[in-house]
Amino acid sequence: MVLLSGWMAIWFAILARHGGISWVFFVKGSSLIFTGTYNGHNRPGFLHLYANYPGFQIGPLAFGLAQVIRNLVPGQHLGPYQDVVLAQLIMSAMGLLTLVVIKRIALLARPELAGRRDFRLTFLAGGAVFIVAWMELAVAYGHLDDSLALLLAAVAVLAAIRGHPVLTGLAIGLAADAKPWALIFLPVLLLTGGLSRWRSPDQAALPIRGSLRACLVSAACAAAVIAAAWLPFFIAEPRTVRALHYTIVNMPASALHALGVNNLQTPHWDRQAQIIVACALALIAISRRRWPAVLLLGAGARIALDPGVHGYYTAGIMVGALLWDLLGSRRPAPIWTAISFCALNLVPLVTASNPLRGDFRLLLVTAFSLVILAGPAAWVWRPVAAGSEATPRRALAADTSS
Repeated sequence: MVLLSGWMAIWFAILARHGGISWVFFVKGSSLIFTGTYNGHNRPGFLHLYANYPGFQIGPLAFGLAQVIRNLVPGQHLGPYQDVVLAQLIMSAMGLLTLVVIKRIALLARPELAGRRDFRLTFLAGGAVFIVAWMELAVAYGHLDDSLALLLAAVAVLAAIRGHPVLTGLAIGLAADAKPWALIFLPVLLLTGGLSRWRSPDQAALPIRGSLRACLVSAACAAAVIAAAWLPFFIAEPRTVRALHYTIVNMPASALHALGVNNLQTPHWDRQAQIIVACALALIAISRRRWPAVLLLGAGARIALDPGVHGYYTAGIMVGALLWDLLGSRRPAPIWTAISFCALNLVPLVTASNPLRGDFRLLLVTAFSLVILAGPAAWVWRPVAAGSEATPRRALAADTSS
């Protein structure tokens, strides 16, 4: 982590000076939601925020944290604009914490990886690529909402495989409170059921107890947290429903364009389709005992069906790809972390063709989805009950000696 922290510091120095380009949205939104006004905006905020400003596709949790950051030191600001440097530092720390959580998930599920060289190299190389993408999200753009959602999604996976349904549900609910598209991670709630095939080898022999109850508890916690954050806006101002139908430009380089959807704006069905496709792919992965791919497949569904092509989208793919490279593959290797970064960040630098850029985005998602869901079992790690591999070997040795 020392090397990766230093690598992050280098990228912070490179990007911070001209970064934080989206922080203004968090300043405006947090001011409107907590004070009711902001510099000449004549429509009221408070609980009317999303009805009067449907363009704010940012959750109330992110606005709440932005307000805390902006007022952490009363009367003073760290940075040229409304504590933007402090926000960048906090979001960078979130990236390091996400790396720690991903590593913890991998080692909890596969403790035998702890001393392996391929695991260390994959974490170092994949983590280095992850940090470049994360710093674009956290420092260049300053998207607090996406940073929160991705960190909380990783925390939810860790809580789920440790068998903590309440914490899993809270993490998923809070992720959706930070950024609505985080609903693509809802299938993580299913991992908290305690089924042995989702556990580490040392736990594989444990009996299945209360799996359905755990899933229901987790789902109830997520629903309660989401309702607590969003319902007050809908109750106070029914026109808040306008925010659900807000559309953005369907960019020519998007994977959505590559799919043949040429609408100028976001199709009315698009956001719902992202969630449905993400959940369907994750359910297939879970049923095939390839649960480490849940985050990657969810982020992939977003990339494939999103009308935008912004650079900060890459961080979501990186979280899922690094987890899969460390844990899902039979042998850890930073394959999809590197391929994903090249397809999403490097291809746009070498070609000005929007159709080609969109094709690469779509091909990336199609490729890792097919490899993960339909690839041979020999490519994929599966938990094994303690002693189940040793027993046949001992038997073979006994037969040979006799």
